[in-house]
Amino acid sequence: MELLLYTTIFLIGIILGNFCVDTIYKIPVKKKKNEKKTLTSKEKRNKIIISLLMGITSVGIFLSLKVTWKTMNTLTLIEYLYYMIFVITLVLIAGIDKKVKRIYKQIIFVGAIVGFIHILYLYRINNLGVYSIFKYLMYFAVICILTVIVNKKQYFKYSYLLEIMMLCMYMNMFVISEVFLVTIALTMISLIVGVIVQKQKNKIDKSDILAERNTNIELPIGMYLCISNIIAILIQAIEITKM
Repeated sequence: MELLLYTTIFLIGIILGNFCVDTIYKIPVKKKKNEKKTLTSKEKRNKIIISLLMGITSVGIFLSLKVTWKTMNTLTLIEYLYYMIFVITLVLIAGIDKKVKRIYKQIIFVGAIVGFIHILYLYRINNLGVYSIFKYLMYFAVICILTVIVNKKQYFKYSYLLEIMMLCMYMNMFVISEVFLVTIALTMISLIVGVIVQKQKNKIDKSDILAERNTNIELPIGMYLCISNIIAILIQAIEITKM
């Protein structure tokens, strides 16, 4: 029965991963009515990889809850769904950021609302204190303030940086501080590697000053943050399963 249970959880992850990839390719591009997007061979390969990774992540999250067929109940299923929704939003944000270098605020708001409903549910069944609700509302208020600032024209050139700050606040809503610190560390490492790799790709003649000035290294920081956060969550899940 346990094998059947975890096989089902893995398949759920694959289905959700498939959904994420389809959404990523639909959201940034405004298509004409009845126009269908045809995936390239590379995109199809990426779709399979992301779906499999989502399947593994799904199993990892379920394992961290230490659930068996006999101990499975409504609360554990809600916790599983809660974390999977969070991971889905991270995958969507990462995919879109890689494609158009933009953080979709709508996704953050949907995830934040789901998280708030989850916190109210835990408070109702006496699994959470008032302080946690206050902390969550504080993060949500900061996100709302940053959204207002981003939409002002005079701050347009800082919009991506402000969106990254929103993303960090959003992550803090869902994960404990230790996981977020690991996320920041992994993000810094991946960004350094990304800069080195991109510099190697964009090698220019040192004597060509004009070319050097016009060469910009732009990395999708949001994507690195999201991927690092998922890895940090899985690391936490592994630690929990060892206890």
